[in-house]
Amino acid sequence: MLFTYSLDVPSLDPKVNKRLGYRTPRTVLLPPYLSNNDYYVEYAESTDAVFGPLVDEKTEIINSLRNVWPTDPDMETNYVYAQPSGYVDGNIPILPMIPFSEWPQFERPIAVKQVNALGMKLQSAGLITDDQYQVISRWVGQYWFGKGTQSFIDFINYCLSSSLTVQRLWTQDYVNFVPDGDASIGTPIWQGGTWYPTSHVNITAAGGLQNIDPASLITFFYEIANYNLVLQSLVLSYDMWITDDPTFARTDAEIVAIGLWADNALVISNFAQYGADPPPAYNTAPEITTTAYWTPSGMTGAYLLAAPTSWFLQDGKKFPMYSTSDMGVKTGSELPTTLVGGPSTNGLAGGYALVYGPNNWQPIPGSSRSGARMPSYSAVPTLKNLSLQEIPTTIVGHARANLLTNPDGWEDVNGNGQLVPFWNK
Repeated sequence: MLFTYSLDVPSLDPKVNKRLGYRTPRTVLLPPYLSNNDYYVEYAESTDAVFGPLVDEKTEIINSLRNVWPTDPDMETNYVYAQPSGYVDGNIPILPMIPFSEWPQFERPIAVKQVNALGMKLQSAGLITDDQYQVISRWVGQYWFGKGTQSFIDFINYCLSSSLTVQRLWTQDYVNFVPDGDASIGTPIWQGGTWYPTSHVNITAAGGLQNIDPASLITFFYEIANYNLVLQSLVLSYDMWITDDPTFARTDAEIVAIGLWADNALVISNFAQYGADPPPAYNTAPEITTTAYWTPSGMTGAYLLAAPTSWFLQDGKKFPMYSTSDMGVKTGSELPTTLVGGPSTNGLAGGYALVYGPNNWQPIPGSSRSGARMPSYSAVPTLKNLSLQEIPTTIVGHARANLLTNPDGWEDVNGNGQLVPFWNK
């Protein structure tokens, strides 16, 4: 039961009684000549007993569907009215801080729909926990009033239980970026120099990202941050407490050096646009295509290209990007039959053409710090029909089972004569 029908209520304030689950019984509607008749009193009480769970509670639930701060009478009694932090006008209790774990929790689908209705349709829904969704649903309405200021990083911290800071980046060539306050920043352009602030930012995580994976943070950033911001990089900072005072060092060993090693091969952003959906995938089983784009004279080894780590979008064209680890060769005894790229638009009569490994690997435009690379060719590869025995089972890519096929063209992205394949789909 959500309600307790009683005339013996704990407070003179009807709002307090309602929050505590008390409702006035229907017997109060009986006129004096009926309220003295036991038959009609029992009839009214029976109506409460039947209509309470079947009608009254359902009506209350419908009224609260858009309420992102639902309360439970037992929680109110235990945490609010049992030990109020004070009173307003003598009888209205001041609510103390209630542990988040004690708030009634929506089912996840309801919380998702609430967040969507409040103007935030998160593509990263699967990366956010149920508790984080509850936080977003309760506070996103107030976040919109501060969007466009520093508040977005505070909102990220609150929702993800993190402690992150954001730094604006400066540049003089739009290739190399440094944060606010860096000693290398020269004279600003408005003072006759060449340096200027940009919409690119760094996010710094003191002590590392803890339990947040970079992909989740980046996706969440682009969904709620100010629209003009570009996340250039994640910076993990650590304070290492080093002293030669044995009283504090807790060791007699001589410390020669301390260092951290990390290899982050995740492409975050570039000058064009963050991320892009991959081209469509098709399963051609049981057949295996033997047509391929190849450049045997320039290849260092015979291998095929599989689905990349990610894609970036520029002028409607999707370019593949491979992380350091995904550029490693993966061997197998059979060729996959899942092809990424779609049916041919290059005169193959609906067929598929595989893509052989490149002559070179090009850096990502505008992301000089990233180790990720794009496959590039010194000339447009030759379209050739090969025998099944000539097709290698050695493959490079993020998902070995998904081979790249049928690029829509080749473009010199970095302006150095190297052609990178692209897809329009």
